[in-house]
Amino acid sequence: MRKAQSLIIQFIVFFMMGFSLFIGVGTFFKIQSDMFRDDIVNSTLGLTNSYFSLAAVSAVDSCKQCDYVQYSLKIENSTAEYMLEVGLDSSSGLNVKAVPRGKESSSPFHNFNESFDISGSAPSIRPISLTLNRTKNELRVG
Repeated sequence: MRKAQSLIIQFIVFFMMGFSLFIGVGTFFKIQSDMFRDDIVNSTLGLTNSYFSLAAVSAVDSCKQCDYVQYSLKIENSTAEYMLEVGLDSSSGLNVKAVPRGKESSSPFHNFNESFDISGSAPSIRPISLTLNRTKNELRVG
């Protein structure tokens, strides 16, 4: 083999090794990034679920003599947009969905479904209204 040919083959082999290493490192960091995003979205879903459940408990327990209680909640979050759905499943629980990621978190609604008619849904990009009407035994999300 001549010197020029071996130099070209050597250049191609080193280029392929470098390119393979670049692709491998890039793929590793992409996988790590996706895992971290999923962990953050799952944690935020649980926190959003707990926050909204706490607001509902607070609305029910805050004023025992009041016939009408209304809370306005704002979820500050930059990782994802969430959709809150209450009372739309068979257990009348709270369901929080992360819209772009397709993940969701469900929880029972502190046995409120036995004493209140619970329904409604709202996106998290605007303030969420939580309304308790004791005369009609309704808990609405809007």
